[in-house]
Amino acid sequence: MARKIWLSFYILNPHTSLVREIQLRWTAQTVANSEYAPIAEIVHSLDVIGHLDIGPKGIRQLVYPHFCEGKGPEDLNEVPFLNVESVLDQGQSGYLVLWNSHPLSVAAIRFSNIHILPPYSYGGDGIDITVRGDSSGVSQFLKTCRALLPPDSVKVVDIEDDRDIVESTLTEKQRHCVKFAASSGYYDHPKKIKLRELSELMDIPRSTLQEHLNRAELAMMKWASEQIETH
Repeated sequence: MARKIWLSFYILNPHTSLVREIQLRWTAQTVANSEYAPIAEIVHSLDVIGHLDIGPKGIRQLVYPHFCEGKGPEDLNEVPFLNVESVLDQGQSGYLVLWNSHPLSVAAIRFSNIHILPPYSYGGDGIDITVRGDSSGVSQFLKTCRALLPPDSVKVVDIEDDRDIVESTLTEKQRHCVKFAASSGYYDHPKKIKLRELSELMDIPRSTLQEHLNRAELAMMKWASEQIETH
C-alpha cells in the first residue's frame, strides 16, 4: 500500500521554540478498566496509520487491526465510540477506515501546537502514543490525558531546537539560498518564480544557485530519512 510522508522544515521561522516529545503508555490492565475495555475483547490492537479527517463524528482514522480469534470488522461497531466506515480492498489488505469519537482521541487531534506521531496503537494490549510539539502544547495535552485517562508511564524527551538542526545541517550560503527561494515562491506548487529569475534577483549565477539548492535539499532529506528510521 502506498503511503505519503509529509516532511516539515521550520527554516523560515526565526522564533521556533523548544520542541518536546512525550511517549505515553497505558497498560492492558488500565485499558481493561476504562472506556476502551470493549475493544479488548475484539482486537489486540488497532494500529493507526494516519488521520484522514476531523468532523462531527470524531476522528476518521486509517487503521490496521489485529483481531482476536473469531472477531472481525463488524464487531468494532459494537464499541460505543467506534464506527467502521469501510473495509479497504474487500478485506484483502486488512486496512479499515473508521471513525473514533472517544474524548481522548478527539482531544489529541484538536489540540493546537502538538502532533500525534503515527503509527500508534490502542486496544487490548494497551495504548502507546507519541506526542511532539512545543512545550506548552505538550504540557496542556498531558494534563488533559491525566484528567481523562491517567497514563501508566510518561517519558519526556526534549528535541533539539529546529533552528539548531538547520544550522548544523546546512551551510550559511545554503540557508540563505533556501530562505530566499522559499520566500520568493520557488517551492510553491505551482512555482511562482523560475530558477533563472531567482538567480537574477539574487545576483548569483544560475548554476551556482542550483548547486546550493540541490545540496541543501539533499542534506535535509538525508537528515529527515535518519529521523524516519529512528523514531
